[in-house]
Amino acid sequence: MNIKNFDLNLLRVFVAIYRLRNVSRAALAIGLTQPAMSNALKRLREQCADPLFTRAGRAMEPTMLAHRLFEPVEAALGGIEACFARVGGFEPEASDRVFKLLMSDVGEMVVLPKLLGALARMAPGVRIESMRMPLADYPHALRSGEADLAIGNIGVLRTGFYQQHLFDDRYVCIARAEHPCLEKRMTLANYLAWDHVVATSGSTDVLIEEALSAHRKHRRVKLTVTHYHRCAVIASQSDLIASVPANAVLGMPGLTMMELPVRMPAARVRQFWHRRSHTEASHKWMRSVIAGLDL
Repeated sequence: MNIKNFDLNLLRVFVAIYRLRNVSRAALAIGLTQPAMSNALKRLREQCADPLFTRAGRAMEPTMLAHRLFEPVEAALGGIEACFARVGGFEPEASDRVFKLLMSDVGEMVVLPKLLGALARMAPGVRIESMRMPLADYPHALRSGEADLAIGNIGVLRTGFYQQHLFDDRYVCIARAEHPCLEKRMTLANYLAWDHVVATSGSTDVLIEEALSAHRKHRRVKLTVTHYHRCAVIASQSDLIASVPANAVLGMPGLTMMELPVRMPAARVRQFWHRRSHTEASHKWMRSVIAGLDL
């Protein structure tokens, strides 16, 4: 290999695929299109004279050469990123900055554990404050600097805001394991026959009402709570049913998940930020860390 002709951008491609074991997810993580990512992988293979990754089902498994390369390449990229962070006035390894993130309990369950693991390795002094407020207040909080980022399936952040896709979730109906509604298929009539518990955090409740309005139908909402997790706990201990993102209830005992009887788009979970923060060094660093998580 002639290092003089080597495109160093390919190293980011290599590290992303190695970490995520998936070309499409790696492309999203580093901001490339699928065709650009595939072309970069082809060039990388040619430069290394090795396939580097082979398909095993839906995953891309590293070759022996890829395993040997990963640690030194990751360390080298980390050194380069640290240099430019210092040029931009931000040194993550020495920082004690607090980042304030707007997120629902789904975001907390999916993102926070992996984010804290990454920060422990890269920036042990950096701290996270998870915030909750009504969705209508998100634009002002991000514009004013009260919050740094918002993470979720959020429809109110448009003009003046940037966004980056993180992962997709699906909406489901949940009921306790021996609920009478499970005796027959969850049709729209069955769904509407039962009392519901809903959560005000996140956008699920609004989206469900929009979907039902197309059928000129409405649920009987018996109880309103603030968080999806509380919805799930109440549903597991009563005859109330709920509609929540699937990630909100994964692994919770005593619950049955069912497909909703109305068509719902996937929950496209993204990170959002205001243009005032777009070029700020520490903000760019945090966004890149979140985008690189295996979610």
